[in-house]
Amino acid sequence: MGLITKNSKSPINLGTTNEIQGGMKVMNFDKTFDFEYFFEIKQTLIITLLQNNIPILSEETTSGRLMGSKNQFLSLELNKNGIFGKLNIRGIKVKSNDTILKIDLSINFGNNNIKPYFMVKRNISNLNNVFEWIKAYKSEVLVNYPQQNKFNIVTLSTQFICNSDLDNKPILIEFFDFNSNQLIGGYCNIVTKLLESSGGVLSDPSGKVLNDKRLNFKFTHTKNYKFLDYIQGGTEISMIVGLDFTGSNGDPRNQNSLHSIFYQPNLYEMAIESCCSTVAYYDSTQLFPVFGYGAILEKGTQNVNHCFNLNFTSDPHIYTINGILKSYRNFINAGFKFWGPTHFGPIIGRSIDICQSTIKTKDNYFILIILTDGIINDMDDTINAIVYSSNLPISIIIIGIGMGGENGFNEMVFLDSDDKVLASKNGNTAKRDIVQFVEFRKFNNDPKVLAEQVLEEVPKQIEEYYSMIGRIPNPKVECTPR
Repeated sequence: MGLITKNSKSPINLGTTNEIQGGMKVMNFDKTFDFEYFFEIKQTLIITLLQNNIPILSEETTSGRLMGSKNQFLSLELNKNGIFGKLNIRGIKVKSNDTILKIDLSINFGNNNIKPYFMVKRNISNLNNVFEWIKAYKSEVLVNYPQQNKFNIVTLSTQFICNSDLDNKPILIEFFDFNSNQLIGGYCNIVTKLLESSGGVLSDPSGKVLNDKRLNFKFTHTKNYKFLDYIQGGTEISMIVGLDFTGSNGDPRNQNSLHSIFYQPNLYEMAIESCCSTVAYYDSTQLFPVFGYGAILEKGTQNVNHCFNLNFTSDPHIYTINGILKSYRNFINAGFKFWGPTHFGPIIGRSIDICQSTIKTKDNYFILIILTDGIINDMDDTINAIVYSSNLPISIIIIGIGMGGENGFNEMVFLDSDDKVLASKNGNTAKRDIVQFVEFRKFNNDPKVLAEQVLEEVPKQIEEYYSMIGRIPNPKVECTPR
């Protein structure tokens, strides 16, 4: 879904939702798209339907028409490209609220042959005692149940889940078996009752109590602190940079190389200037650990170094973005052999070490920016490192340079797990989504849009991390802008 509003030259992407086509004639799209509504500004909504990732139909309306319709419900007649039917849209005005609901669930279903997961559903009906449920959250699957019977903690906005109406708007938690996709049972109540209780038994769709399906839970209701609350409360943002010097980038002495010495700036320098500069603004020290990977540093050997200090000193920190650009130019002019394979694991591992050693004494959140041409040869190790990092104050931004590998940048898109939880082969799952992928060539003519895309998810990731660990911003610390 896209939005055209004041000063936007092209549609702003509000997001996408993926549905699997079934045999039914009706498809209910689960995802909700949020945007700020202005009464005085024309806001055009563009809804594009895709099949096999190919656009097959596009419809437009306005937010004013939607919100001005009876019950904020709009039905658009479809009659294009051989597609006939109706596209139903509902607008929901949400109350302003700064609190979150944290849900900690464990189960005892007495059945060893299931792989349970749950959905949290919210009621979008405006009528009393009328329930119209839509999905608000889908959990991970407990593949090792019953040995593992506890789910990851869920954090949801009360504004989103019940329109901030804790005393009247119920929420529904339904449990399913992944193997059969059958409903196991559900539990429904208003938020205030959930906050007062610690568990219960599930019911089937008819309301019959299922005594063998026990649910234990802990609901907590806390203030929803935002990104700026933590920045103003003294949190330092620190940047780490990783640069790809594998052979697939091309020899710098070749004009077609992504590292070409004949262009100033080349693509990597342009990406450093555009992407890293925005993150660097938040780092008061202006000292950044910068690493290279994928090159042979020792002449006459085939020893590939998968993580080395770009400045060739014992301290990887480089002062300012200009310092990074100077060190980078010195490196590509030095004539080192670019080789491979491409390993992300050592770079992420080194960043984990920096993060863990720093947070013992300082309140720091780290942003690792990896510039790469799009090939990963240690995917399992990389996923393990990302899953481990999801427990730490760190985000990973991957900037794709050039056209990508044989499969484009599919591997990077996979790591940017917006629609599903990233999981390692041993069954460990990421506690939060910490990876953001951006393809540089799509934005290199507009650094402002690129910087916005790069940082789009970081504030949310910071909020999720501090919420996960129960960190409250220090209100006494004032942050002076530089």
